[in-house]
Order: sequence, then C-alpha cells, then structure tokens
Amino acid sequence: MKTHGKMKGIFDLIKSPEGEEGEKPFFRLGLRLKIGDEETVCPLTGPFESYEALKKGVEFLKEDLVLAVERARMLFEGTPPSSEGLEFDANATPEEIWTLLSEIEDEDSFVDTFNGLDDARRKAIADYVLTHCNVFTGKASIFSSRYDNDSGLMA
Repeated sequence: MKTHGKMKGIFDLIKSPEGEEGEKPFFRLGLRLKIGDEETVCPLTGPFESYEALKKGVEFLKEDLVLAVERARMLFEGTPPSSEGLEFDANATPEEIWTLLSEIEDEDSFVDTFNGLDDARRKAIADYVLTHCNVFTGKASIFSSRYDNDSGLMA
C-alpha cells in the first residue's frame, strides 16, 4: 500500500491497489506512526471506493473520538462511567460494546445494562467475550460466572 499525497499531521490516505491496470483504486484513512527513524501509515478505516463512503467512515471515527473524550472527562473528574445514558451505535461491534460495558464499575449496573440489550446483541457479545477474552479476570470473569447461555442473560 502506498500513501497518497502528504497531509500534515498524523493522518494520511492509503491507496490500493497500486499499479494494477483496470482495477478501481480504493482509499483508507491511515494513522502515520513514527518510531525511531522508521515511519509507516497504519489503516484506521476499511477500504472505500468513493468519497462519500470514506466521509461516512471518518464520521464514525469522529463519533468514537467524542465518546473516548467523554469517558476521559468522566475519569478525570473521578466519575466512573455508568450505564445511565449509555447508548450503543447501531453499527458498534461486539468488541466495542464490550469495551464500554466493561468500564461500568457497579456490577449491578453492568448486569442491568447487558440484560437491557436486545437478544441478538447479547448473544454476539457473549460469543465475543467467551472466545476472545480471559474469562478468569476482570469483567469477563463476572460475565462468565453470571451468563446463562439458555436465556442469553446474566443472573
């Protein structure tokens, strides 16, 4: 992959496929990383074949940054993230939802928030936690000990 043009700052565009005739190129938004004398651009978005699609992908990243800044504000103020007002984007992945859920410090709120999700989301999150997380530590431990596979709820 080759970066296209040099933008100032930490973001750049990555163009692919490079040099293959007849193929329509696609672009990704990338993050420029410099470690020592080495520099690389890591993709932040999926491949987009149109400006409109890339713009929507960037809007999703902006929303995610706003959520991260809000979580940081709460932590700096000493307010633990709570389930109140916690809304999940319709396109949020199970991993993204799990990340937010696992920040809820109060166990009852954590369980109530999870149980308040629709059945399909609960099952997708359960699959993610049980296959990708260490179920012996942290919130994944609480989840695995309280999750009922038949009902899809935590007790």
